[in-house]
This record gives sequence, structure tokens and C-alpha cells, in this order.
Amino acid sequence: MLARRVRTLVGAVVVTVLLIGVGSYAFVRHMRVQQAELKSEEDRRAAEAEANRKLQEAANRKLEEAGKQRLAAEQERQARAAAEAEAKRKSEEVEQQRIVALRAAEEEESKRAEAEARTRYAALVSQGNTDSKAGNYDRAIADYNEAIRLDPKSTLAFIGRGDAFTNKGDHDRALADYSEAIRLDPKSALAFSDRGVAYANKGNYDRALADFNEAIRLGPKSARAYRNRGVLYVHKGDNDRAIADFNEAIRLDPNNALAFCNRGKLKLSINDASGNADIAKARQLNPSVC
Repeated sequence: MLARRVRTLVGAVVVTVLLIGVGSYAFVRHMRVQQAELKSEEDRRAAEAEANRKLQEAANRKLEEAGKQRLAAEQERQARAAAEAEAKRKSEEVEQQRIVALRAAEEEESKRAEAEARTRYAALVSQGNTDSKAGNYDRAIADYNEAIRLDPKSTLAFIGRGDAFTNKGDHDRALADYSEAIRLDPKSALAFSDRGVAYANKGNYDRALADFNEAIRLGPKSARAYRNRGVLYVHKGDNDRAIADFNEAIRLDPNNALAFCNRGKLKLSINDASGNADIAKARQLNPSVC
């Protein structure tokens, strides 16, 4: 009985040992399989990570290359824009220089034309004066007409033409020219003095006297204005004032032949023999005036 129990016990122990051995083997095998699976998973993950890394590197390279291309394109665009801006600047500079040169040429041409016109104008006024003194009044008027065309604001040309009209006996046109000269230069003593003559020639002595007075006020040293006013006083019969004006005209201009002639004639008309000396002096200064 005991022996059988022992055998049974031994058998149970053997079975247990066998079971334990088998279990241990299975466990070990299971562990190995699990480790293999883990390694395989790790390898897969490592491979996947490597693949991802390579993909990321490739993507990064593409991004970097794209960035370089964009930078190169931007640099090229900026360089092109800078070149275009520089070309535009140079073109504008050249155009500006051309405009400046053109304006300078136009200004130079304008100055040259203006100088020529001034020279031509001065020559015409001088020629008009010469023609008028020579008695060529129509030619003088033509000279003054051209001078006025060149300079419509020429007080001297209007006065000169007015004098020519006066000498021709065209007192209305003379009056118009003197009035225009006064409009252009309200301070011209000469224009007032000559307009006074025109008024006197038309018999308007009050207007003539007013103009002579204004001429003397504007030009207190105008021998011509005093002489003209003296002639007017002769017409008005005021001999004392007439002689006083002739005296002042001679004082201001000792070579004024007309003043000597007018004073001499007036003196002789009032039986003052000293008038002969004035007549002689006038003829000495200018034989044609007295």
C-alpha cells in the first residue's frame, strides 16, 4: 500500500516536473516569439522611421531648393527692377538734359531775337528822327510805324510819330499819338509838352496850358516845356509871362535857338531893341530856325 502510494507520488512528481518542463519550454518559446515579434516591430518602426526621415529630408531638400529658387528669382527680379529703374533714371536724366538744352537754346534764340528787335527798333526811331528833321515826314512816319510794331509800348516812337504828324499839319493824329504816349508813360514831360502844342494848334489854349503846366511839373528842367508855354502866352497876349518862360528855357538850355528866336521876336514886337541880339544868337545857333 505504501509502495503504491510512493509510486503514485513519484508519478505525480514526475508528471508535475514534466508539466513544469513543458510549461517552461512553452513559456520560453512564447517569450522568444514575443521577443522576435517585438524586434520585428522595432525593426519595422525603425525602417518606417528611417523612411520617414528620408522622406522628411527629401521634403526639406525640396523646400530648401524651392526656397533657393524663390530667393534666386526674387534676387533676379530685384536686379531686373533695379536695372529698369536705373535705365529709367538715365533715360529721364537724358530727357531732362535734352529739355534743359532745348530751353537754353530757345532762351538764347529768344534773347537773340529780342536783341535784334531792340537794335532794329532803336535804328528805326533814330532814322525816324533823322527823316523828320530832314522834312521827310512820310518816311519818318513809316519808320515810327515799324518801330511801334516792334515795340507797341514805345513812348518815344509815339511821340516821334506825333511830331511828324504835327509838322504835316495833321493835328488830330498828332494829338492821338501824344495821348497814347501819355497813357503808356503818365510821367513823360515830353509827351505832355508836345500834346500841349497839338492842343494849341487846334486852338484849345486852356488844354494846352494845362499840359504845359503838367510838363513843367513833371520835368522842371525841361527847356522845351518852358519854351512851348512861352509861345502859348504870346498867343494869349501875356508878354511878361511869355518872356519869363523864354528866359527860363534859355537858362536851362543856353543853346536853345528857338527860345532865343521866340524871345527876340516878342521883344521886337514890343519895341525892345534887345530882341535883335536874340535873333542874331538864334541864327548863330541854328540859321534855319529864325
